[in-house]
Amino acid sequence: MIDLHMHTTASDGTLSFEQLVAEAERGRLKAIAITDHDNVQSARKITGKEPLEVIPGIEISTYDSQLGYEDVHIIGLFIDPRNRVLNKKIDSLGREEQKKATIDKLRDMGYDITFEEVKAKADGVVGRPHIAMVLMEKYPKEFPLMVDAFKKLLGRGKPAYVAREAGFGVGEAIDLIHTAGGLSFLCHPFIYPYDAKTLVSDFNRMGGDGLEVYYDYVANRPEVPITYADNNKLIAWTQALAKEHGLLVTGGSDFHGAGKRGHQKLGEFGAPDEVLERIKDARGKAL
Repeated sequence: MIDLHMHTTASDGTLSFEQLVAEAERGRLKAIAITDHDNVQSARKITGKEPLEVIPGIEISTYDSQLGYEDVHIIGLFIDPRNRVLNKKIDSLGREEQKKATIDKLRDMGYDITFEEVKAKADGVVGRPHIAMVLMEKYPKEFPLMVDAFKKLLGRGKPAYVAREAGFGVGEAIDLIHTAGGLSFLCHPFIYPYDAKTLVSDFNRMGGDGLEVYYDYVANRPEVPITYADNNKLIAWTQALAKEHGLLVTGGSDFHGAGKRGHQKLGEFGAPDEVLERIKDARGKAL
C-alpha cells in the first residue's frame, strides 16, 4: 500500500518528518508523499536515503473568486521543493495574518489566547489546529478534542473563521505545481460544499492532472455520519469521474496524527501500489 497525502508538524500534523517516516515504515507502507499545507519545509528534508520511498509534495489551498470556489485543495506530487518560483509564491500567501485575525475574533469573544502562544505550537506555518491546541489547553472542558474547537469556532462558517484574503486560483495553483516539475491532483472532491462534477470539470479544464480517488472520508469527516460502505461508494464515484475526464488517480489517508481528526494509524488506509506507477509513467512522459 502507498499513502500519497500526509502532513507533518511543518503544517498541521503532529509528527515531525523523521517521526512520520518511521511511523510509515512501521505501517509497512511502500511509499509516502509529504504534502504539507502551503509549505515545503519538510519536503526539503527528503534525501532519498529513507527506508521507504518518500515523494516531495505540497497541498495548496485555492481561493478562486472567478470560479466561486473557497478553500479547495490541490496536491502537487513530485515537485521540486527548492523551486524558487514555488517558494516565492507560497511565501506571499499571508497565512499568519489570517490566523492573527482569527485570534483577534476569539479574543473579542472572550477567549484568552495570543498569537505567541499559537506560534509556539507550530514547527512551520501556523494553522488552525495550532489555535485549537491552545484552546484545548486553556479551556479543556469546552474543547476536550480538537474537533470540538473546529465544530464550535474554527470551521468554515463558524464564528472565528476568517477567509484568506490572498490566495491562488485553481488554474494558478496547477500552473505553479507544473512550474515546480510536479503533477497536480484535486484533493477529496466530495468534501467541499460544491457540486463535485462541476468542480472536477473545472479542474480538468484548467489543466489539472488527476483526482484523489482513494480517500478516507470516514476518518477525516468525523462530524458527518457515514460508513465505510458509503466511503467505498464515494471512491467508486470519484474513480468514474477520473475515467470520464481522462485524469490520473491518487490517494492517501490525509494523515495528521493525533490532531483534529483523532489518532490515525498509518497503513490502515491508502491506495494500491499501481497508482504510483501510473503517476510515474505520466510524469516521465510530461518531462
